[in-house]
Amino acid sequence: MYTLLLWLLTATTEPFPPGFHDRPGVAEDGTAVVIRTGLWDDFQGGKAAVEQVLIPNEDGSFTYQYERQSRLTRMYHATYCGYEDMYPGEGDAVFSGPGTYGGWHCSRETATRPSTALEHLTEPPT
Repeated sequence: MYTLLLWLLTATTEPFPPGFHDRPGVAEDGTAVVIRTGLWDDFQGGKAAVEQVLIPNEDGSFTYQYERQSRLTRMYHATYCGYEDMYPGEGDAVFSGPGTYGGWHCSRETATRPSTALEHLTEPPT
């Protein structure tokens, strides 16, 4: 695992847009992760710093798992999808390809009823 963390610290990748950066981490279950902070649309004409916990894959891609994200990131994800009349996608999403630095997985269908924990929000997160 230490080799993976060292690789993450020294790996050269496509340059990120301004406001994006990575730091290595370890999840509660011991999985090596990358914590990627990026500036995303705040839905009011500005930008908001949002962290995504990503699992690095051997081929250089990253796996995004909704359940691994912080409450604030899940709220942002739900808001992002809500603006498109969609829900956060269930399951894993894989980000790959040149210049790919993140994303959000949204779906119009869901096998389970979407959480009502966010229904009290009247404004998107800032």
